[in-house]
Amino acid sequence: MTRFLTAGAAALATTFTLGAAALADPAPDLRGTWVGTYTAVQPTHYQRGNEPRFNQAEWMLDIQIQEDNVFWGPSKWRRDGDTGWNENEATGTISLDGSGRIGITETSPMVIGANALIDARYEDGKIYADFRSLRNGTTYSTVLERQVN
Repeated sequence: MTRFLTAGAAALATTFTLGAAALADPAPDLRGTWVGTYTAVQPTHYQRGNEPRFNQAEWMLDIQIQEDNVFWGPSKWRRDGDTGWNENEATGTISLDGSGRIGITETSPMVIGANALIDARYEDGKIYADFRSLRNGTTYSTVLERQVN
């Protein structure tokens, strides 16, 4: 009986060790400024007419703080031709499963609650992001590339 308990304890210790090692994989360091361009579409709106709107724009995600697999930073966008940025805040988490999946919530300083949900993944040094506004129906996909100073 002692041999079985010893073998069981060893197997359990190995399982915990391997599980801890899997969780110990560090998340990629995403701190820095990421920029991408995109085409966005907004649904029809009674004030803008019966046609959807398509816009060319640029998104800047400036990840300033990262602790383990969670991060925070300004999320900015502007339409082509605009010089000023529209600024929100982004909080995000990098999946612990090693897949590179990222979940981001964008909030506006003007309104309480989430402004948008962004599904993304980090792969080959880029962030591939799919944006969905919760307020006005705007959607787009983009590839963000880290800017080097």
